[in-house]
Amino acid sequence: MSDDPKDKSHTSRRRASELGTPPSGRIGYPLRRVTDFGSVLVVDDDGDAVEILCRMLGMQKLRTIPARSGAECLEIARAQPVDVILLDVNMPGMDGLTVCTELARDQRTRAIPVVLITARDDHETRLAGMKLGVSEFLTKPVNKSELVARVRSQLEGRALARQMDRTIEQD
Repeated sequence: MSDDPKDKSHTSRRRASELGTPPSGRIGYPLRRVTDFGSVLVVDDDGDAVEILCRMLGMQKLRTIPARSGAECLEIARAQPVDVILLDVNMPGMDGLTVCTELARDQRTRAIPVVLITARDDHETRLAGMKLGVSEFLTKPVNKSELVARVRSQLEGRALARQMDRTIEQD
């Protein structure tokens, strides 16, 4: 980093990181806010938990879609664009790990990052989630700062992957 006032690279990097996109030398490359990249599907059979998680993310200007079951999660993820899924492990009917298996089987949902939320911070659950491609893990009770950081990280990664895909398609 230089102290030269004409060197705008530091300002560009800072502004780009605040907006959630990398700096680019490409003319006309639009800078977009992290919230422009999509939605967070919040899945838990406990309605209060869904409401609290949606509220925590909403306070950070993130868009959320609530779901109360694994089946509803799959239905929403297959029907509309979802960029991150925040998924409880312990749900009646279809648990979170089964949902992950179904997401991985479907071409439309395979690439969606999943942040698994568990009340049990045990090795077996984490290992099973990793084998299914889970991106992140959070333990209940969820820490707000950690929740926001992990979700934003996944949104930014998803946005970068989309940008790379567009660049490859253009070449």
